[in-house]
Formats: sequence, structure tokens, C-alpha cells
Amino acid sequence: MRPVLNDRAMAADWNAESYHRVSEPQWNWGLAVLSSLELRGDETVLDAGCGTGRLTAVLLERLHAGRAIALDSSASMLEVARRELARFDERVAFIQGDLGALTLSAVADVVFSTATFHWVRDHAALASGLSEALKANGRVHAQCGGHGNLAAFLELALKVAKQAPFARHFANFEYPAHFATPEATQAHFEKAGFEKVECWLTPAPTPFATRADFEAFVSTVVLRTVLGQLPKELHQKYLDAVIDVAPQPYSLDYVRLEIRASK
Repeated sequence: MRPVLNDRAMAADWNAESYHRVSEPQWNWGLAVLSSLELRGDETVLDAGCGTGRLTAVLLERLHAGRAIALDSSASMLEVARRELARFDERVAFIQGDLGALTLSAVADVVFSTATFHWVRDHAALASGLSEALKANGRVHAQCGGHGNLAAFLELALKVAKQAPFARHFANFEYPAHFATPEATQAHFEKAGFEKVECWLTPAPTPFATRADFEAFVSTVVLRTVLGQLPKELHQKYLDAVIDVAPQPYSLDYVRLEIRASK
């Protein structure tokens, strides 16, 4: 079943300023992925899902003679990224685009991505678009949410969504993310023309020190599209209902899918 989103959810953009403040888990995962990416320093790297540009800045510091293409589907994320990356001037280009319908042709030596691919529902189209965007001998070095990601927390959150007064806003709703298995991902990338494809899962349980920290994170990241289904006056009531029944100490059951592939 395809997700059914109401007009509020369809129109909801990321709160980029809040994401910039609370996304320490994504930042730390991204740094680890980036540290394992071998670069000469003269490549063109497509940062596929650049967000607010925090990791793109670290990437550009390693590309002393190269450049980055910062791509994101979110206008507000790109607005913050332009501010954060202004010092790199002409070494970074910005594109607002959909990774599920990518139209770039042979523009990059490397695709780097973290915490993004799971927001693309069609991973066959994703792999095909990335292949087209890469030059000959190009590489994908990425991580995203994988099979089992947030399973326990989303089960809890969607159970609350089925209760009054929230339920009438969630008819036929499906959480709009695709947490793929390594096997399915490998098959999509191989069909798209990649070789030496390696995919694997890594559990990444993520604790939060306080209720306030937990609420700020889940409202900005995990429950963004869920809250988008609700009228604004029900947002806090729903968040309180979810967090009241969440196990303590507060933690999210993240699972990361690592992807390495070359053409």
C-alpha cells in the first residue's frame, strides 16, 4: 500500500533550523561514514540528501581541489545549507531535487549519502538515478535506515495514532519510508549496473538523556510526517501521548543500512 498523506503532511517541509540543532545522531553516523570514504581530494562528490550542510562542510574540507553538489528535496534544508556553506563559494553547487526521480547525467565521481535513502520509496529508481548521475568508475558510499529501523518506536507511535482524538486523521496512513534489506538493496544496485556491491545492517540504538531531548528529536525527525497528518492544535497532545507510553530510559531502535557500490 502506498502511504496516504493529507494536504498538511504533503505540504510539510522539514524544520531545518530545528534539525540543525537536534540531529546529533545523524551527524555522528555521517562522520563515521565519511571517515571511511577514501578520496584523493580532486573529485566531484554528490552529497545526496545534504540536509543543512553540516557534513557537506566536512566533505568539502577534504576536497581541497574538488567540489561538491549539495542536493536535497527540502527547500528549507537547502536554505540553511547555503548559509552554512557560503565560505566554500564556487566549490559547491546546490540542487533541489527528488532522489526517486533523479535526472543528473555523469556529473559526479562519488555519491555520498547518509540518513536519506530510506525517504525514497522506490529503491529501483533510486539506484538507477544514482548510476546515471555517476561518471565511469564512479562510486556510491552511503548509509540510511535499514530493515528493522525504528520498528518498536513506530509501532508504538502508530498505535497511539489509532486512538481518539487522533484516529480520524490517519485513515489508510502508512509511514512514508522504506527500510530495505541488504539483499533487496544489492539486487537493485546490481540491476542498475553497479559492481562490487556490498550492503549490511548495523544496529544503532540511540539514547536520549531527558524527555525534552527525546521530544525535540522525535517531533523534528521521526514523527514529522505523522504530525503532518494532524491539525496543529493536536500536535502536543499526540506527542505527550506517545512519550508517556515510551519505555524509559528514552531510546530509539535505529538500524543502519550500509551501501558500498561502484560502476
